[in-house]
Amino acid sequence: MTNTNTGAGERLRPERRPRPARLMPVAQQRSLAGRYPLWVKGLSLLAFAWAFLGWLNEVWFYRFDNTLWLNRYTEYVIIVAFGLWRLAAEKNPYTRRRLTILVANVAVLWWLLPWAFPFIEPYVGYLSGLPVFPSLHTPGTLTFLLVLGAVFLFGRRVICGWNCPCVAIREVVGFPFRQADHLPRGKRAWRWRHLKWLWFALYLGAMVAMTRPANNVTAGYLGFFAMAVALPYFTTLLLSPWIGNRGYCRFLCPYGATFGLLNRVGMFRIDYDAVTCTKCGLCEKVCDMGIPVWTMGAARGKIDTTECMGCGRCVTECPAGSLAFRDVRNLPWPALRQDREHLRQRTDPGLAAPRRRAILYVLTLGAALAGGWHFSGLVGSGAELIDDLGVLCGLPISTW
Repeated sequence: MTNTNTGAGERLRPERRPRPARLMPVAQQRSLAGRYPLWVKGLSLLAFAWAFLGWLNEVWFYRFDNTLWLNRYTEYVIIVAFGLWRLAAEKNPYTRRRLTILVANVAVLWWLLPWAFPFIEPYVGYLSGLPVFPSLHTPGTLTFLLVLGAVFLFGRRVICGWNCPCVAIREVVGFPFRQADHLPRGKRAWRWRHLKWLWFALYLGAMVAMTRPANNVTAGYLGFFAMAVALPYFTTLLLSPWIGNRGYCRFLCPYGATFGLLNRVGMFRIDYDAVTCTKCGLCEKVCDMGIPVWTMGAARGKIDTTECMGCGRCVTECPAGSLAFRDVRNLPWPALRQDREHLRQRTDPGLAAPRRRAILYVLTLGAALAGGWHFSGLVGSGAELIDDLGVLCGLPISTW
């Protein structure tokens, strides 16, 4: 429980943690990392290297043209292949549902749709390359602006939990490197999270460059920023045995920092119930982002950090149901409590509501592919939806 008799401005501190209670039986610890043989880890590292080689071939080597196996789409093929294994191995029903949607989104929205029916989405500003849908990591594109609004309402999880290939490859291919006993954790590792703000500053510079007229300086900076992001991104994949499957997400990702800021100013957080909490520590053990969930909850009564990607492991594994999501849906329904039981009920295939949502989701992805095919047939692949989003918004010509 939190000490409420604090003076003005005094920093809240949680009570001293007692000796941890006995954790749930191993068979029930569905989100704790297992141990995998060396050949499985070696196969994962080979898949990471293959994705890295695909990117290198597209931007530097140019040895194979328009091939699926050594370009930007190589990573998505790997995600789908390993995703089938992960879905079969996952025991947490909520996590299995989230991974199903994550892998399906990568397969349809990031791979099949832009590969088979590429078209340029509306955007604002100068870009070094035209943004093929979806380009939600590119500032000024239509999807980027829509995603910012969604993250404000529902939290970073709408991207980092459900629709990001950067996360997906770490979730499915990097799963064997989740062991909690030797990964960077504790106070020192928690401080390392501030490294990402250096890359976030570079990201802000890229945003400014995109609003300036195209010249050698702006083009050079955008090229530098692309390398500054891509090289650590792929390097940290190969370092997963030592820094875990989420090293890049935790310490270096500028996009996660951007969405994480909206975690703090937006409507998303995780509520903590000190009365029911048994202080077992399981919430911190299952968190791949290294968040001190119990400590933060006991001090603030909530978990509202920029680091939380909303994967739901801590919420769905809390044996006492002491953690619960909160977002924009709590405005019309204040009594809504998205805790362990609520989230698991939403994944129960025996209930009518989860089945209806699953059917609607499949129909939506099918409609996206059909719409891409129809648009491509009408105007040809690679066409722009409109010349510029800035024109549509009525912005002065000097801004785009």
